Formats: sequence, structure tokens, C-alpha cells
Amino acid sequence: MIDDVTDMIEKLGGTVSDAGVLPDGSGFACASFPLPEDHWIYQDTGEPPAGMLTGTDDPRRVELNEIVREAAEYAVRGATMNGKEMDFDPDALVQNMVVGLLGYHTPDGTSKL
Repeated sequence: MIDDVTDMIEKLGGTVSDAGVLPDGSGFACASFPLPEDHWIYQDTGEPPAGMLTGTDDPRRVELNEIVREAAEYAVRGATMNGKEMDFDPDALVQNMVVGLLGYHTPDGTSKL
């Protein structure tokens, strides 16, 4: 049965890192599939969405930076099993999340000087 599941996953373009039967008779498989070519991760970044556009001239910028940074760090810890599964740069993810929410680190938050 495990071989059948593994074969099915591999025929669909995935890879299986582990699979087996548990003591209660149920089964499990840890599988990974490549992202589709049209996935959002492959899109050009362009200007950040900056839904909370806040430039460095705004006194709330420092406080909002810390709130967002703490939330992003928590999200990264959760997504990486507290750093045990690491295949991306978490500092870059956090920094880009801050820019994506608040805009660039410029007086008005935009890339235009």
C-alpha cells in the first residue's frame, strides 16, 4: 500500500521523504510537490503593496515596525518549526514583510525621493 501511494505521488511530480504504517493500521506520507508555474511567488515584486503606508516622517513608524517585526518573527518560527526546517532566509522575509506593510524606509514610505 505504501509503495502504491509513493508511486502515485511521484507520478504526479512529487517526492516522498517518508511514508509508513502506524501501529493503529493507518498510514502516513510526507510528500512535497513543486509549485505551479503561475504561483504568486514567481511574480515580479514591483512596488510594495504598503496597505499601511507609513513613511519615516510619521511618528508611528517605529512602533508599527516593531509590532510587525514581532508578528513576522512569530510567523517564521511557526512556519519553520522553531527554526528546525530552514530553507529560506528568515531575516529577508521579515524585512520584506515590514516593507510590504509599511512601505520603503523613506520619509514618505515610497521609493520616489
